[in-house]
Amino acid sequence: MLKGVFAALAVSVLVPSAANATTEPTGRVSAIQPDGVAQALINLGYTAELATDSNGDPLINADIGGWQAALLFYECNAKTHDGCQSLQFVANFTPEKKFTAEDAVRFNRNTRFASVSLGKDDAVMMTWDVVTGKGIDLEVFSNSVDMFRSAMDTLGTEVFK
Repeated sequence: MLKGVFAALAVSVLVPSAANATTEPTGRVSAIQPDGVAQALINLGYTAELATDSNGDPLINADIGGWQAALLFYECNAKTHDGCQSLQFVANFTPEKKFTAEDAVRFNRNTRFASVSLGKDDAVMMTWDVVTGKGIDLEVFSNSVDMFRSAMDTLGTEVFK
């Protein structure tokens, strides 16, 4: 099965690599430190490329379990684009099979924390919000990433042949 997923995001401007970044010294992950979020994903075995969105806020483009996804940063300082407090994992699917509004409601009812919506041209978008504040335990972050990956796997079987 081809895992074709498109992250429909605004054009991103690359910022320095997070390859040498680490999570907070306390072993916590926080949206306050985007490079630490990217490094945490890398440490979990995924790819993560730190960038900025069209508003100047941090953005991470990632490959999570073979699916293309993005991590958007929210509640950032409007002027400095730092101090972010939460993340939103996003995966966009262009389905090969019919996926209806009723399918989305069923998926949302059966998949805790995920939110699936339908867009133009039958596009399917799944989001997953994580509030990090000053930091969440690395294990909690890892569990969130694993649950998001599992939800992408489930949704993928529903939208692809």
